[in-house]
Amino acid sequence: MSNHPTDKIYAYFNGKDLNGLCNRLLSQQIKTWPQLMENYELLKKTKTRTISCNGFTVKIQHNPGRVTSTLADTRPEAIEGRPCFLCLSNLPEGQKGILYRDFLILCNPAPVFYHHLTINSIGHSPQQIEKYIGFLLELTKDLGDGWITLYNGPKCGASAPDHLHFQAIPRGNTPLEKELNHCKKIIMSSSTLHAFIYYGDIQGRVFFILEGNETQALEAAFGGLLHALKSALNTKDEPMLNIACLTREEGLNLIVFPRSRHRPHVFFRQDEDRIAISPAVIEMTGVIVTPLERDFLRLDAKTVESIYTEVSMDKKTLEAIINPA
Repeated sequence: MSNHPTDKIYAYFNGKDLNGLCNRLLSQQIKTWPQLMENYELLKKTKTRTISCNGFTVKIQHNPGRVTSTLADTRPEAIEGRPCFLCLSNLPEGQKGILYRDFLILCNPAPVFYHHLTINSIGHSPQQIEKYIGFLLELTKDLGDGWITLYNGPKCGASAPDHLHFQAIPRGNTPLEKELNHCKKIIMSSSTLHAFIYYGDIQGRVFFILEGNETQALEAAFGGLLHALKSALNTKDEPMLNIACLTREEGLNLIVFPRSRHRPHVFFRQDEDRIAISPAVIEMTGVIVTPLERDFLRLDAKTVESIYTEVSMDKKTLEAIINPA
């Protein structure tokens, strides 16, 4: 433990009741960390509304506290020119977390939901999922069925693409978790891998669902999907993707959203038609966060579907993955 800065550690995970430990962390941090207390008061003032798109639901949330994340400059030169805000030495005074393996579980200082967590790597390593998909699955199991764990790829939602991190949010906040069974279509089942692979298509979002009870089986299935994505896109780098992971009656569900763009064209407009939306994994699960009230008021089903379609993998590439030649 001597390699870890103890002044930033609230507690150590000993293999039991990570959910309870996280609940106690939030209670302690709200009392002792003024920035978090202030931002949770702001969270109470957020506005939400629901719109229906082709029979499915999308929540729109007006959350001014997320403006920094939504508008984050993730160009390489901007990243290189600023201190990494996820490194332990740069964490705000008063912020503490739970040491979980080689990661620190922290309260997200700009929450989208009550009890929004960030899970940061202790070391400064780039945001890449391939070697850490097993970690994400084990984290999901340790947190329990009341949580969804999240990953944003370095080019499609991660505000710190230079530092490995995940997020976790409480179950019950995202429309997609309730709609999975109504949209998934099976691609493959494997008695050898003990996993099922489905795909879904909702409101322009396309995604894969990997389902099973064994972590190793899901790791293998994800590895196969990642290879297929790289082949279809002719790249050796990590494809643009977002991931949500949760436990359901069917077992662990790993939901993978392949992407084609980080932000839609309307984000870059320089006139009154600009819409400040930067889709990340929370948006892909059906909760669109808008820091500006005018966007919150004017978003409609047609615009939402257009944004989802633009930033998601195109149907031709998806078809090449589902039905390879």
